[in-house]
Amino acid sequence: MRLLHLRFILIALLMTGSALGQPDGRKIYVTHCASCHGDNGQGADGEYEEPLWGRKSVESLARYIHRSMPEEKEDTVVDEDAHAVARYIHEEFYSPAAQLRNRPPRVELLRLTNEQFRQSAADLIESFKRPQTLVPERGLRGRYFNVEKMNKEKEHVLDRIDPTIDFNWGGGVPADKINQTGFSVRWSGSLLAPVTGLYQFRVRTHNSALFLLNSFRGDDDKNSFIDAYVSTRNESHEKSGSKFLLGGRGYPVYLRYFTYKEKVASLHLEWKPPGGIWEAIPNDYLMPEVLDTVTVVGTKFPPDDRSLGYERGSGVSKEWQRASTYAAVELVNHLITYLGTVSGLSKEQRKDPATLRSYAHQFAARAFRRPLDAEQQERFVDSRFNHQPDPMVALRHSMLLVLTSPRFLYPGLADNNGRPDNFTVASRLALTLWDGLPDKKLLHAAGEGSLQSPEQITTQIQRMILSNKTRRKMQGFFREWLALDEQHDLRKDPDLFPGFDERLVRDLRRSLEHFVDEVVWSDRSDYRDLLLNKNIFLNERLATFYGAEPLQGEALRKVTLPNRPNSGILTHPFLLAAHAYHNNTSPIHRGVFISRNVLGRLLKPPVEAVAFKDDEFDPALTMREKITQLTKATSCMECHRVINPVGFSLENFDAVGRHRLKDNRKPVDTVTRYVNENEREIPIRSIHDVATMAAGSRLAHEAFITQLFHHFTKQSINAYGADTKASLHAKFVKSGYNIRSLLVELTKVAVSHTAETKPFAAK
Repeated sequence: MRLLHLRFILIALLMTGSALGQPDGRKIYVTHCASCHGDNGQGADGEYEEPLWGRKSVESLARYIHRSMPEEKEDTVVDEDAHAVARYIHEEFYSPAAQLRNRPPRVELLRLTNEQFRQSAADLIESFKRPQTLVPERGLRGRYFNVEKMNKEKEHVLDRIDPTIDFNWGGGVPADKINQTGFSVRWSGSLLAPVTGLYQFRVRTHNSALFLLNSFRGDDDKNSFIDAYVSTRNESHEKSGSKFLLGGRGYPVYLRYFTYKEKVASLHLEWKPPGGIWEAIPNDYLMPEVLDTVTVVGTKFPPDDRSLGYERGSGVSKEWQRASTYAAVELVNHLITYLGTVSGLSKEQRKDPATLRSYAHQFAARAFRRPLDAEQQERFVDSRFNHQPDPMVALRHSMLLVLTSPRFLYPGLADNNGRPDNFTVASRLALTLWDGLPDKKLLHAAGEGSLQSPEQITTQIQRMILSNKTRRKMQGFFREWLALDEQHDLRKDPDLFPGFDERLVRDLRRSLEHFVDEVVWSDRSDYRDLLLNKNIFLNERLATFYGAEPLQGEALRKVTLPNRPNSGILTHPFLLAAHAYHNNTSPIHRGVFISRNVLGRLLKPPVEAVAFKDDEFDPALTMREKITQLTKATSCMECHRVINPVGFSLENFDAVGRHRLKDNRKPVDTVTRYVNENEREIPIRSIHDVATMAAGSRLAHEAFITQLFHHFTKQSINAYGADTKASLHAKFVKSGYNIRSLLVELTKVAVSHTAETKPFAAK
């Protein structure tokens, strides 16, 4: 009898919780939740279309369900039922671990993104010429001449480097020894394009000028980009033009100027870069050394997929296929037209079929990122030359076949199966750090078998990181992380904020970019300095507006603003102004931006957005009091208990980022309590406390690591192993939060993974 009793106890212990009277989370979910959220939390059309996933703990989910769910029946699932369904949701599909289990990511076979296509095409052509080497000196080199009559230079009197071309000489002359009757100037150098996009240029003068940019015929006046050589009776006139340029590269510049027996002399070389304003081309983007030309594909592509928050080449639409084909045709036509310039072949060599065939072999191998095998040599090159009597036509057909081949468009197809070989490593290194093709040093190392050991790979990464191409890509990451390209309109009420104009906004953006560049490329390269550094870059205009010590000129200088709680990017006026209304602050916009982008908090869009309408509030209230009223509902506070404290901590900065002590004639209150990811309340006195919290937060670190990984690799970090993020975080901490060291480590992960079997044959 006693044994039978023990058996009943054992059976009871093995019974489900439901059988013992405990609530069954799955049944509760099916009964009360699935109709709105889907059987597996995937969402339901017409109800909650967003999937149920996030980072809340079981306890946090249970509290939310207890308070707020199901909508309009909040008393239905409470207490133990709320905890049971929260545990079921968390374990089955909500938590990051459940998401990885249900939808395990893999390293995808991706096509080139639009930027990668253009950069790879430019790299391919550059591989047959001398590589671009940038020098630190800035400005354009000018040679000044006296002239004795129209269009005749008599005497070379001066050589100098001019910082910018922004001259109003009036009735005077540029320097001593220059004849007031007439003089001419020949400038040469290079233009450094900071970002990829369409640039507008113009020349303004009272006299005569020619502007040559990226001329494949060199210093040839007949190949001018902007021709303002016909003077208009000494009246000011302007000519303009536009060019699509690739960021991170330099373009040869030649500028001619002439005046003879004219009362007024002037010359202004100006640009309007993507997202910028008309201005004299700044000194930072002019270099006195003349670089080789850059082959730029101008074909317009449809936008790349950004559904995961970063650009990747996952979509292959008919529009993209058509654009990539047109781009290949454009590139081949350009190559044939300027073959002598871009190939390095002499006129005699270009007439020799064997030499052209050899060039075609090299072209295909560099485009495919590894030596050709016998079948590829025959398919892409030899068959064209064997069946086409005209070698130039054969070369055209061969190059077009190469540039439209999946082996060029899908870099992963060139990867070998199993452990990556030397050429696979070289290809991945170039694509990860440069968005392009391996350079000669990488290809040489691959050919020598010197890209196998971790030490060899690290040596190459450290060399490549110093390239301007990596700097360009890193700057692109920070434009994404800080959402800089989304800020198109920072206009403010001119009556409330006089002087906050487009030139000030331009200076603010450059100030922020200078700050980030200095942090990243300093010896420390410390992520925490992005959040805690108290310095800011100002010029004369910014110093005057923000009440700093007086400065002179347009050049940005590092200073510390007095009587102001500065915390790196979090208090930079550009971001404060970008996340504010035209006439007031916006704690919600500021709080959402920092919570998502910096603190790494997951904030889903509200089910029903509530617009802020200032005229509906008591005019005596402060902005903090208005936002508190607006978001006091329980359904709002689930997210706003995270958002509001961050936004309130910045209320001592007005809509243009100036420090203030009062709002609406009341003292500003920045003291609040923040609920972190572990449901702990943390006291916040000012934005410095938020910055300190972010600098020490593992969640913030991992969010930064993840976004940097995605930007450089275009792949999910989870596809490289469940412990990859934790491993990178440990190395990040050990390095002293060194951003460049983090880039080295994530690149090593990206280039060393073992490729899966190809999903289809590469032809």
